[in-house]
Amino acid sequence: MKFIFIGLALLAMNSCNTLIGIGRDTKEGYNWTKNKIQGASAPADNYGAPVY
Repeated sequence: MKFIFIGLALLAMNSCNTLIGIGRDTKEGYNWTKNKIQGASAPADNYGAPVY
């Protein structure tokens, strides 16, 4: 039953911008966490304009 709700939620968020935003937020969260753990002060990957 959970898989049905997850599938419906993914279909509802099937907009390109929504999925790209989720991917970027996840990537930035990963980079931020990695930099905090390793003690790095500068961001490793800083992106600007959207790339499709």
